[in-house]
Amino acid sequence: MATPSDSDAAACVLQTPVTTHIQKRVQNSVTNLRSHKRRRISMASVDIDENLDVNEVAGSSAHVCSTADRFISNRPKVLMPLQITPRTRRISKQFGLVDDRVLNFGDDTDIFTSAHKDDATISLLRRSASSLFNSVPASRPTSVVENLCKRRNCLMVLDSPGVPFDPEAFPITWSRRNNIAVACRKDVYYQNLDTRVISHLCSTSLPGDIGVVQWGGSKHESHLALGITGGTVQMWDAGTGGPGTAVHTWQTTDKGAVKCLSWNNDILAVGMEGGEIHLTDVRAPQKPSVMGKHRSRVMGIEWSPSGEYLASGDKEGAVHIWDRRNGKSLLDGGQSQPCAKFRHKGSTKALAWCPWKPDLLASGSIAPEGKIKIWSTSLTSLSSPTHSPEPIHTIPLNTSVLSLHWSPHCKELLSTHGSSFAPLLSTSRHRTQSGAASSNAPQSSSRSQTKLTYTKTALTNSITVHEYPSCKRLMTLTNAHTHAVTHSCLSPNGESIFTVCPKEESIKMWQVWSERPPPPRRESAFDRCTIR
Repeated sequence: MATPSDSDAAACVLQTPVTTHIQKRVQNSVTNLRSHKRRRISMASVDIDENLDVNEVAGSSAHVCSTADRFISNRPKVLMPLQITPRTRRISKQFGLVDDRVLNFGDDTDIFTSAHKDDATISLLRRSASSLFNSVPASRPTSVVENLCKRRNCLMVLDSPGVPFDPEAFPITWSRRNNIAVACRKDVYYQNLDTRVISHLCSTSLPGDIGVVQWGGSKHESHLALGITGGTVQMWDAGTGGPGTAVHTWQTTDKGAVKCLSWNNDILAVGMEGGEIHLTDVRAPQKPSVMGKHRSRVMGIEWSPSGEYLASGDKEGAVHIWDRRNGKSLLDGGQSQPCAKFRHKGSTKALAWCPWKPDLLASGSIAPEGKIKIWSTSLTSLSSPTHSPEPIHTIPLNTSVLSLHWSPHCKELLSTHGSSFAPLLSTSRHRTQSGAASSNAPQSSSRSQTKLTYTKTALTNSITVHEYPSCKRLMTLTNAHTHAVTHSCLSPNGESIFTVCPKEESIKMWQVWSERPPPPRRESAFDRCTIR
């Protein structure tokens, strides 16, 4: 007669019959079934290791029956997992059916506690809900992502032998009449991009070479101003379409070279090597006025979109804002303008005012800093009395920034670069003529010297576009030129740029942005009802 324990085990065995013959598993039989109608497989006929004893299966089944649910079976640990083939593993991963979390019943004594199940459920719900809210980002036809990122080839290449090798020069300019002018030593050539006709504008006999060229504004679209290294400024008229005629020539009071030019209607601002900034009215250019002076040579100058303020950067990294109305610096004019003077730790040549937010000024520095800083000159944000406020955004690049352009169609900023570097800080002591350190030297004689190690990175000699205000890098064109891109100019429609590389003796045209498409015309009720 069977004992009570034997009867309970027998009852459990009756509930889950065990087959004494266990077949060997075949991997291909799981997915390559010959019939569409699948055979019902009992728990004991699943693929189990050959070394597993039948009594162990019966014992595990008996234990299962004590906690099994009537609708969800409590699968023992020896069951075949859902992901044993690449196909089932892919399906399980797609539907989140991993780690046997489907139809897996267990009590509080199971390894899967209730807290773990709640976390797993929440994660599944979160994953399914996030898939509903993950929408494809809308394409922006004006952005560089839809233009230069997809077509990384230049549209035009022009040979320019004789372009100044000086990285501080401004040898190219783009007019409102779609003419591109290039300075080649003592000559200036320009091309009409509509007709592709190249003309020789002028040739100067004055001492020095032409280092700066700048087309006039809306009132003087056919006038081209030339800055010569001998300190002379000339103005030529290219309205006839062929060789130009000299309109004005004047010598600046500063005997140094003319470093930069900027137009504002009838006013021409001239930055000099000695640090002076001259203002000249082209209607009476015989008597230029000195607006102010930097401590070092002026490297960049740019008028604001409103024409009221002038930004200038020098060799020491100082950026000044000047007021055209009183001819003085905002800092020296007694007005409460603490943002009238900004500071870089490297020479500042690249300056750009934002066209869709006129109070934003972007400035870029070269070695040893290599950063882009964006400043706010609005009166509402100037509450600190300090003369050197902090920028609202800083983009560290460790690469020389040689030119900057804001896009008029989207919130993006373009920069062209030269060499990259990794700054290393080393401390050295003052030494005597014999080479030994002086014992009488004070402790303050120790000084830090910044040594640069030039390296090649993805930003070296590249064209880069940043998004505003996130300052995220949208594109880096590393193969634009093989050497430093010393200068660039923006097209009149704000879509393309010309970049110049003096060592290549070539300039290239790139389409960076696109104009915003016109909004779709809404259909009116009167369009359906017309009078015949």
